[in-house]
Amino acid sequence: MTMMVRIMSLLPFATGSLCVLLVLVSLFGFASGTIDDEIPALPCVGPQEECATGMSESDLAVPAAFFLLDVHLEITMELDDKAWIGIVDAEYAEECPPGDTGLTNCTASDYEFLAGGPDHEGSIGHNLEPGSVRFVTGGDEGAIELQDNDVTTEWSVHLATWVEVILILTGIGLCASGMHMAFPMVAKARKE
Repeated sequence: MTMMVRIMSLLPFATGSLCVLLVLVSLFGFASGTIDDEIPALPCVGPQEECATGMSESDLAVPAAFFLLDVHLEITMELDDKAWIGIVDAEYAEECPPGDTGLTNCTASDYEFLAGGPDHEGSIGHNLEPGSVRFVTGGDEGAIELQDNDVTTEWSVHLATWVEVILILTGIGLCASGMHMAFPMVAKARKE
């Protein structure tokens, strides 16, 4: 009978070990990569409040299941001193629809930025959440010519912190349960 219990104890121990392994892999990231793209750096001859903006043609839809994940974007631009990029809610596509060239009739002051924007310097960090977003770009005040701007987006995927905590607690509990089933030392010590 005790041999059968020890064999059966492998199931919770293996499941617990898998939970702990998932957390360890998540700490390093399940996936990551780099996307290189080219967008125009728009001119802005007048003040920033009067300069047109460009918008991505389609939404970046983030599925509801992403609440289990932490997806981080890090965006850098080659012409950071002449242009800016920002992330806005996709609802702005109705108020400021992009034309055939991607230009809108809106200025930077018409948007509420989730990340980046004309006042932001350097790289942009943003954690994606369920919903839809669009990318908006424009030129810095004084930029006088249309130029190609290399944009690099680095992304990484991890489990959300709360999921990692649940998995690690479950994993430790299952491993301890499996050990107790295989080697019931505590129960024997109490009987004595």
